[in-house]
Amino acid sequence: MQRNMKKATGFTLLLLALLTLSCGNKKHDAAYYEQMVDSIRRAEQIKDIQKQSGINANPVEAWFDTLRLRTLPIQTAGAEIERIGEFVAVPAPANEHFGYPADAHLKAMALPAIYHRQVILLCEMKDSITPALYLYTMDKQHQPIDMLCIYHQENVDRKEDKGMTYNEYYITSHYEITVMRYFMGHETTKPQLEEARRYTISKDGLFEEHPIEF
Repeated sequence: MQRNMKKATGFTLLLLALLTLSCGNKKHDAAYYEQMVDSIRRAEQIKDIQKQSGINANPVEAWFDTLRLRTLPIQTAGAEIERIGEFVAVPAPANEHFGYPADAHLKAMALPAIYHRQVILLCEMKDSITPALYLYTMDKQHQPIDMLCIYHQENVDRKEDKGMTYNEYYITSHYEITVMRYFMGHETTKPQLEEARRYTISKDGLFEEHPIEF
């Protein structure tokens, strides 16, 4: 009831404001402005009906709301991202929500929310076969709060050996995230662990690093 009274007051004020306006010194009669207010009122009513019916007029917001949910934990899958689950292509208008241009090739899936903040697992295809994986925390407007790269591979040419660096990662059901970087050289028989980091997500949606004890 209070909300409807506020709307009615708003429309009355809008009508009074419109009555005082002119375009090129050409004034309109009261009936003209009443029709304008009626049009605005109908648009608001349609918007309310769509919201109550679950109809979302914003296609980007609708896309976020329909993302498939992947439960935790998640174990490293390397470049074989299909082992994690079914990623959904990110529509071009949504790319900017992740800081990418419209022509970027992105896929995503939803992870369980934490502290009422949305968590998205984003896959960027560097080429047709090489993925990079990122965790994003998002606010209520689906804007990024923080981002963490959990998988990336790269060919490297080092003085002592040529090879590739890549990550392995683990995400527990409590969002304890461990990321390990390995180097696999042409002259080595097994990967060499170069770095290991552990993260959690704060109440503010930020990825916080914690020391790892070996």
